[in-house]
Amino acid sequence: MGRGFFEDLRSLFIDDYKDAVRDTSRVPTVFIDPDKFNRDHFVSTGSVHPDDVRKIREMLEDQLPGVTRGVTDASLQQAVALSLTRGPFAARGEIAPPAGSTAAPLPVCIVNERGSLLDHKNTFQPIVSAQDLQRIREIPGWTDHWDRMWGVHEGTHCNQPPINTSGMTADQISVAVLASEAQADQAALDWARRNGLNDIAQAFIDHRALGAAFDEEHATAILMDKPGPVTIDHVNAARTFRSEMIDKVAADQGISRDAADTMLRDRPEEFNGHIKRLLGNGAFDGNPNPRVKETIEAFSGAVDRQITGRRIEREQEHERRMNDYGRHGALEAPASGEGRTQVASAEGVAAPVSDGFHVNSYEGSDAIVIPSAYADMDVSTVSGGTPVVALADGDQASMKIGGVSAAAFFASHADNDLAQQRIALDQQSSVGLERDFQRSSPSVAAYTA
Repeated sequence: MGRGFFEDLRSLFIDDYKDAVRDTSRVPTVFIDPDKFNRDHFVSTGSVHPDDVRKIREMLEDQLPGVTRGVTDASLQQAVALSLTRGPFAARGEIAPPAGSTAAPLPVCIVNERGSLLDHKNTFQPIVSAQDLQRIREIPGWTDHWDRMWGVHEGTHCNQPPINTSGMTADQISVAVLASEAQADQAALDWARRNGLNDIAQAFIDHRALGAAFDEEHATAILMDKPGPVTIDHVNAARTFRSEMIDKVAADQGISRDAADTMLRDRPEEFNGHIKRLLGNGAFDGNPNPRVKETIEAFSGAVDRQITGRRIEREQEHERRMNDYGRHGALEAPASGEGRTQVASAEGVAAPVSDGFHVNSYEGSDAIVIPSAYADMDVSTVSGGTPVVALADGDQASMKIGGVSAAAFFASHADNDLAQQRIALDQQSSVGLERDFQRSSPSVAAYTA
């Protein structure tokens, strides 16, 4: 899918995130590893463990001696807190020369690693999009691809001089911050497209468009494909487009703003249905800031592709499985011969389990079904497929597969009734694993993207 075999093979042996930061940054870089700090203490007390100040100083000095010269413990304590709460980031700074030296300060970039809680595309991208993982479309590409994209993003930040806020208004600072994020996102997007990862590129834009409704500092979706200066109109659009959508939907539906806000958060497809109709009716054309409508259009398109697209994919997959079960879920009766078994054609009936997952129950037609000799067998007892042969006295031998007789093992796969039991058991197991994965994933609210 994209980069090429040897580039993808190389990713198995390197840290793509750190490697991309180093390749992109034009200044020396040092990394902070949040997994080295006492997260439990920080979560339970809200304060950095005293030992972590020493750890971060040693961590940075080991990579670049002198990098913490003149840096106070209070500043390092703040850096640890940011490392544990902010996810990946890059901060440009300088190493002060030794006392009495006339040398110029050395520029350096301090970069936070993703850490074990955010080291997979399925844990980090939901935070960027401000959506739960099960709501958005399956995230394309390898985690290594996303690691490298985000490494390019942070490495680009390393090349940006620190914003000198002296004499700047709050609006001017906001424009400068959004411009720096847009530049970093454009670099990451360009890398993906140069390497043929167009599906990742589109997902990246969409995740930013969705997340903009909850994070105005990273509302870069309408800027990535439109190089040019970032203006106060972009900043104001990021600040106000969510309220604009909520106000219009509330007025159109005759509901309160709180109800419209709840719809946006909990039922984004329903909310987007109203937004698309309102866009078509010109409801957003009168805003004096044209960037507001552009941002709303980007958000609406992202809901279509990522959220509605996910639902449609699930429905199509469910229909495909149902069709497969209809064709292959029953044994065909032999054309002739004694002991012929007439098997009813099966038609799947969806039984909801949770969050879009289903197990299939079956209802046969009026055809007569001759019960299997193993119909009362509990197929949950059949595990594994390794045959075990036991030799008895003389030339007698017996064989078991998965702890049951060979006949019972094959019956559990070939017999129509038992095959249906096995399918249901497999699907129930899959649902359980999916639930466990969802429970183990950090919630969107746990981090700031």
